[in-house]
Amino acid sequence: MRWTNFFHIYQPPAWDEAIVRRAANEAYLPLINILQRRPKLRVTLNITGALIEQLTELGLNNVLVGFRQLAEAGQVELVGSAMYHPILPLLPTEEIVRQIDLQESLCRSVFGRAFHPRGFYAPEMAYGPVLDRLLLDRGYEWIIVDEIASGSIGQLRFDRQYTAASGLGLVFRNRHMSDYLSFGANIDQPEQAIATIQHDDRSRAELVTAMDGENLGHHRPGVDRLWELLATWPDVTSATVSEYRHDLPKVITLDPHPSSWSSLDYELRADIPYGLWNHPDNPIHKLQWQLTYLVIEAVGGANTDPGYDAARRLLDRALTSDKYWWASASPWWDMTIVIRETQRLIDVIAPLTHLSARIRNQSERLMQQVAATVELWDKTGLAKRRQATYLRQTGDVKYMGGQKISE
Repeated sequence: MRWTNFFHIYQPPAWDEAIVRRAANEAYLPLINILQRRPKLRVTLNITGALIEQLTELGLNNVLVGFRQLAEAGQVELVGSAMYHPILPLLPTEEIVRQIDLQESLCRSVFGRAFHPRGFYAPEMAYGPVLDRLLLDRGYEWIIVDEIASGSIGQLRFDRQYTAASGLGLVFRNRHMSDYLSFGANIDQPEQAIATIQHDDRSRAELVTAMDGENLGHHRPGVDRLWELLATWPDVTSATVSEYRHDLPKVITLDPHPSSWSSLDYELRADIPYGLWNHPDNPIHKLQWQLTYLVIEAVGGANTDPGYDAARRLLDRALTSDKYWWASASPWWDMTIVIRETQRLIDVIAPLTHLSARIRNQSERLMQQVAATVELWDKTGLAKRRQATYLRQTGDVKYMGGQKISE
């Protein structure tokens, strides 16, 4: 069996220093150490600019140096992405391009010639057709997406090469196996885990997994040790995503569905491609996105304002996906984080000296509505009920920072 591993590592902009340091010590450095001990092991990695900035500021350059050296040695394939982890298909085209360009520029300065991306990771695997031409024009050959983008889960074959009608290559991850290794496998029973993989008919020849790199020991302690055992199991070989894709014999063209790696079947049928970040039945999301678009418009029309450059930098960081995700209560919820991170959108326009009173007042009203709705959800228990409903419907078990949540 050939195993193609894809890892995405990320921390939100200006995140808690202690959490970033923990993630580095519990996941990033252990992954580097495993790869250094196992020179035949190959992986593909996305590291977002938001995390690169924080690692640099905290003096954790050993993480960046380690991944650069592994990329130079050919063990790590680096890919392109978006600088501050926004849900790209929900943004105006100009903001999508800016986020991609910022990411590329930073990665080239940090990784040098080791950064020559052929593939692209859209944050949360949030795919939309708007990305195809933008990526092709920038020289990208493929994008990694969840298998639900093919229209279903559990049906796709992984021994085939796929491409969109646009010509952009499509690499699908095996959702069941990715989630099993992240959240379900018994850490102390590697034999059981390898047997589960081998009994998955679609994985006997080609196993394609993609997951948050933080799952390797930070979110769930011990997964790094299990992963090393499984990835170096007898008769298991490894490949980067580009190597895997190059070796596949048959090319199949299909039109991928707008979706994310958290999309559910019923959501796609209801045309809800990014439900955890923009659900039509979530009033907090509606208010957040009204505020988001208002702020984008305000900054876009203020390029002659003395405070434009400061506002522009703040906007880049404020477009991160986290505030919408925490507001989903599916299954994670934190009232303080939702309000604090949404407030960053208001902070964006603070430097603008010529902003109209109408826009400033409208943005403040939206922020007040967000805060009031969030507090209501928390006080009445609505958020907890939404969490319980989500977990009951999906049967999900998730881990974050060592905390487990399940129904």
